[in-house]
Amino acid sequence: MVRNDVGALVLLLLISVMVISERYLLDRTMAANFFPARFCTETRERSSLQNKRRCRVGYLLSESKEKRIPFHTFKKEYRNSSIDLVKVDVNRSVAAQGPFDVFIHDFTDIVREAEEGDTKAEMFVAELSEYVSRHPNMVVMNPVASWRLLHDRLGAQGVAAEVVKLLNDPDVIVPNRVYLEKSGVKNMMKNLKMAGVTFPFVCKSSSLLLAEHHKMTLVYGRRGLESLDLPCAAESFTNHSGILHKIYVIGDTHFVYARPSLKNFAMSDDLPNVQFSTSDVAKSDSVSPLNAGKRGEPTSQTSPVSDEKISRISDRMRHVLGSSLIGIDVIVQDGTGNHVIIDVNDFPGYHEVGTREFQTALLQLLRTGPCSCIGS
Repeated sequence: MVRNDVGALVLLLLISVMVISERYLLDRTMAANFFPARFCTETRERSSLQNKRRCRVGYLLSESKEKRIPFHTFKKEYRNSSIDLVKVDVNRSVAAQGPFDVFIHDFTDIVREAEEGDTKAEMFVAELSEYVSRHPNMVVMNPVASWRLLHDRLGAQGVAAEVVKLLNDPDVIVPNRVYLEKSGVKNMMKNLKMAGVTFPFVCKSSSLLLAEHHKMTLVYGRRGLESLDLPCAAESFTNHSGILHKIYVIGDTHFVYARPSLKNFAMSDDLPNVQFSTSDVAKSDSVSPLNAGKRGEPTSQTSPVSDEKISRISDRMRHVLGSSLIGIDVIVQDGTGNHVIIDVNDFPGYHEVGTREFQTALLQLLRTGPCSCIGS
């Protein structure tokens, strides 16, 4: 009975943070800022950190992320700036470890465990939800609502579409996409045509909480629809000379790194579907046969990435989500030079960003953002 009650609480949490409409498509009448950040905006609210009480920053990271981003090594330098980093223990009550002025989290793993029926994880997620709701003045660096939104594939695509709309730049676009759930070639062809999705296209898992969310399918032509696993989020494939641009956002700071990506493909009804994992084709050291090589395959159609466009995309994305820790995947379309936003992630791995660079950028964000609001 207790487990059922906890499960109900978790379900309530997961439903309550949904901010997108049917099929998780964004309501186009929403305001520009879905989750406005609650940082100090008035000069009179800001003063030297030396004149304020200490800022307590709780952080909850997955084991793998903490290995990549060792927060515990930041403590000494942050302490000198009146900021105390506190690691949140999932085996203890959140309230007993607080209070917190700022909360930084990556609880994808624990939410996944809760959804899979882990009672301990369910109880922690329910308690954490209650704690956040009871402390409205605590700044959640990556709001739970935006986190949940970005862990739905169509939700993330909808956010990208909203950013494109607000930028009002014809050279910044998103791929046409559609959610396929009903089998039958005729039915799928109808849905693809209505959404403007063309061959070849990539079919992705609809939820990033699924264990196999990195697995995708490249569909060359109509023939591939016969063996396509549903449901999935289908989006038109864009030729981009095999180069992916990873954008890592930390507040006002962003880093851009080029990675190998899928090589160029053309429509074909003779080729079977190809299944692949992004962990095999989109890592800095990827050497898959689907790749174009470490430096891509530059041609006369290849265009360089625009620093100005990347900066505007990063800034607008941050303000739309009200989040300060974001990853954005952008490709540059061959021929047109259009910058195509193909994915948005909450609190990415920051793989290429050095530990020192991350530490400095986060400290700057805390000092000038949420920790600058702490009263004396």
